[in-house]
Amino acid sequence: MESRQSHTILLIVILVAAVAIRLVFAFGVERGLRHETPEMQLTDGYHLIAESLLTGHGYRQFESHPPTLNRPPGYPLFLYSLFRIFGRDYALVQIAQALLGALGCWLLYRLGRWAHSGELGLVAAALYALMPTAVEYAARLYSENLFLPVVLAMAYFLCRAVTDGSRFAGFMAGALWGLSLLTRGALIALPLALPIGLALHPAHRRPLRHWMRWMLPALIGACLVVTPWVARNWKLTQTFVPVSTWGWAAVYNGIQCSKRMLAWVDLGRVDQESNRQRRAIVFERLYGDDVAQAYASPREYVRHEQAARDLVIEEVRGDPLGFFGRGLIGIPFTWFQTHNPKLRVISLGLHLPMMILFVIGIVALARGDPHASARLWPALIVILFVNLFQGFLFPHARYMAPGVALSLLYSGAALLALARRVRRVA
Repeated sequence: MESRQSHTILLIVILVAAVAIRLVFAFGVERGLRHETPEMQLTDGYHLIAESLLTGHGYRQFESHPPTLNRPPGYPLFLYSLFRIFGRDYALVQIAQALLGALGCWLLYRLGRWAHSGELGLVAAALYALMPTAVEYAARLYSENLFLPVVLAMAYFLCRAVTDGSRFAGFMAGALWGLSLLTRGALIALPLALPIGLALHPAHRRPLRHWMRWMLPALIGACLVVTPWVARNWKLTQTFVPVSTWGWAAVYNGIQCSKRMLAWVDLGRVDQESNRQRRAIVFERLYGDDVAQAYASPREYVRHEQAARDLVIEEVRGDPLGFFGRGLIGIPFTWFQTHNPKLRVISLGLHLPMMILFVIGIVALARGDPHASARLWPALIVILFVNLFQGFLFPHARYMAPGVALSLLYSGAALLALARRVRRVA
């Protein structure tokens, strides 16, 4: 009882600290020292959609364009909800995102406590409270602020569903996976990789009945969440669009950036140039001189995406060995890669120790507590999937953030193992 009370007190301290750290960065550093507000920074335009919804102009980024399919609705609707309740106040958005950071800490604590111990949950939560990228993102209009807690919650219910065969946990895992697609599409192929990953662990080679017990509810949960968005996109374009029409375009930009990642140059300029180049090629192929038709209807977003897909296929076919080789290099690089070369050095200094602790933690947990290692196996599959997916398609620390957040469970296991060894020596 005393241990549980002490864990509760420590968890409250960690949650308060997580919020405080994020607010200090948002209001003390960004607004105070740098005099920057989030809506004035270069972002992905989610807030423009939220403002358009607020003013009654529908789900669009630009008033002169048709309703957009280029951005999934999760984060814009999160911003829109805040604006409807509290007014268009981006300071309140930063406060809400700081609270989402605390939610991420609590989810990691729950997962660590369930899989291993309260100590592991507390260490993982404390690491997330201090996670540099999560602290930075809370001050900015990045969809990762919603995406990270959604992925952490999905991983929690996925681990419970796989281990216990729980129908409710399966339903929640599927629903949260669907919500992750409506926030960012990075996990869209996870259902294809998950069975392969589970089959690799002896503890998860269960009868088909066990798998169906949680997988069918997961499918139902995912369909319930994603179907309204898919139906809206079908109504506008007569095309199946589960996430957005900004997938292959991002992959094309990522390929161009990966070609220069060893040169240690400003990849922000490379990204901008590849975006301009892709847009020019797509518009030339689709419209020729009649560029005015580029945004004549929502259907054009689908055509842009199909043309971008063709460009990606041409890139891969033209140099398959180069693509594969860059992907292998991208697997470790995506842990620390940033556009800015100076920030890349700082990111390397921060994330290289995290990556090393992650690897040590996998080994330490497998040796010290095989049962906990088996329970966390689905979360490890999610981490490795994100790492491989982003390593090949767009190596960048921002896109690796959900994998890094989940990896803090293994980093915590490594730190606990180190602490036990120190105590034994002492």
